[in-house]
Amino acid sequence: MKWKIIGEKSIGTSHIQSGKPCEDSISYNLIQENDKEILLCCLSDGAGSAKYAKDASTLATTKAVEELTKRILENKRIDESFILTLAELLYEELVILAKVSSATLNEYSCTFLGCVLYEDSSIFFQIGDGIIIREDGCGNYTTIWLPQNGEYSNTTTFLIDDSFFGNLKIQKLDQPINEIALTTDGLQMLILNNETNNIHKPFLYELFKWLRLADTPEKTNILSKKLAEYLSSEKINTRTDDDKTLFLATRLSND
Repeated sequence: MKWKIIGEKSIGTSHIQSGKPCEDSISYNLIQENDKEILLCCLSDGAGSAKYAKDASTLATTKAVEELTKRILENKRIDESFILTLAELLYEELVILAKVSSATLNEYSCTFLGCVLYEDSSIFFQIGDGIIIREDGCGNYTTIWLPQNGEYSNTTTFLIDDSFFGNLKIQKLDQPINEIALTTDGLQMLILNNETNNIHKPFLYELFKWLRLADTPEKTNILSKKLAEYLSSEKINTRTDDDKTLFLATRLSND
């Protein structure tokens, strides 16, 4: 089975009103290895209080996917040790950016979450809020972790908070994953039931249904544009004024 992928981001209405750019970032890659595919995806949400939030989130996702891709092409496995090394590298890169701009490090605050999916196993990692969701093989969707929200509303942890990465979560699963979704915190209220901490199934079921039906690259591209329009729609913007990013990938079909 081959992966079908869509991923889009959309600026929040609060950012439009304040004249700020979209501070979410998304980067992903699909690597062919003989007759197999390895899927990588990283998301980041720049802190609203950080002056260089957009720069931070962009660096985190692009550099992470670049390093993950490089390691895979060197025929090296992505494991827990490498994810920690990757986090350290990103931290150091953000420190350099802060020095170059003569800013304090907290002006480059951003969350960081992602996954690497092999044919028979997967590894997930996260610092801060946002959600990683997988299909459990029985048609249900479950979170890898609950979002890392802080003690107070709208607070979380960031990549630059701890150089020893006590907040870095890593999980390896020795099983195939056939559907995956990643989102920044702008969509948490729509996807996650805060009372039960369960996934709001209709939201994902409908999106994955159309992605499964996309049997050509042209149809997938059309669906990606539809996703971008949906994330910017009044239906979504009346429920969240934050930046929004959503990544979806499936190996299933609606045959």
